[in-house]
Amino acid sequence: MPPLSTRQRRTIAHHLIRCCILSAFGYYIVFLTRTGALVRYVEPNLAAAVKLSAIGLFATAIYQLHAALQEWQGNSAAPCDCNHEPSSSLAANVLLYGLFMLPLALGFAF
Repeated sequence: MPPLSTRQRRTIAHHLIRCCILSAFGYYIVFLTRTGALVRYVEPNLAAAVKLSAIGLFATAIYQLHAALQEWQGNSAAPCDCNHEPSSSLAANVLLYGLFMLPLALGFAF
């Protein structure tokens, strides 16, 4: 297997970060459900939909993990010209992923 290019390493890192963030949101919903605290944050009529959304979050996280493994093996997705490439700016990426991780950090902290 030839060494990975910088673009491949960057793409793998983005997929893995997304996988971790999506898994953390799914786990947070499961955590709130198991502790009985979900009703403090969600309307009781919508609790079932939120619980089902955790399954969707876990499924999307698995897809991101699969995409990272495919990129690592050299089987990148077919280009669709849909602009799915992450930004090359480190500051933009830190800001974007930080916006998603901030509610998780606050939720697990309090």
